[in-house]
Amino acid sequence: MNISKNLGTMAFALGLALLSISCEKEPDNTGQTSPDSPLQNYVYYGEKSTAFADVKLYFAEDAFVGYNRVAVELFESGSQQRIENASLSFLPLMDMGTTKHSCPFDNPVYSAELEAYQGSATFIMPSSTMASWTFGLIVNHNGNIDTLSFNLEVKAKAEAKVISFISAADSLSAIFIALKEPSSPEIGLNTLELMVYEKESMMSFPPVSDFSIEVEPEMPSMGHGSPNNEDPISIANGLYRGKVNFTMSGYWKLHLKIKDANGQTLNEDAAFDISF
Repeated sequence: MNISKNLGTMAFALGLALLSISCEKEPDNTGQTSPDSPLQNYVYYGEKSTAFADVKLYFAEDAFVGYNRVAVELFESGSQQRIENASLSFLPLMDMGTTKHSCPFDNPVYSAELEAYQGSATFIMPSSTMASWTFGLIVNHNGNIDTLSFNLEVKAKAEAKVISFISAADSLSAIFIALKEPSSPEIGLNTLELMVYEKESMMSFPPVSDFSIEVEPEMPSMGHGSPNNEDPISIANGLYRGKVNFTMSGYWKLHLKIKDANGQTLNEDAAFDISF
């Protein structure tokens, strides 16, 4: 009888333990806090806490090699009170074992529309068994500063969203160009946005704003291009904006010719593959 009671007690305790485990909060893949959340379509990458704030990290889509939109929600510790006046800095880092490097990024600023801090990161390599990405954040609020880090898996897309080349001007400088828009191409005139960076060191990839870029779309299978394209011009902080015209759906090759501020051609073979 005592054995039966002990077994019953153990089963009850085990049931409570399993219930406790099953009730632990799992990250919501969409990051939804409510059906009308501005971040409902973003991918939730986790939550961590500093001594003074709770931090939630989101990406507009699963992290990939290319230009990624990143959002960060910041709350007073243990509450749902948003912090809107903090200073945040990104620290993306790839650990390759014998060496480490960062990538181009834009530190976030608060967006009232998203109710979160919005920035970007342009990953230049995918994660692998030999190399892994972490995404660090430095949070500064009311004189309090703390650092935290998230593990990330970064995947390469079938069609590259960032290209790189060594500048023909000095045969040394590494240039990175990321396709920001169109992220969802369609038939007709599309906004074309490119982000341009130069590798200064393993940890520094400053934006370049004094290049000139010529664009020429080609549909190889049909042997034609398209009219009414507008070469992207420098806007600010490495962003170049123009127009590209896709006259039909299918596979397109977007050829780029890049020149420096002195008019010297740096590369005329760069291209993005775009299928839709």
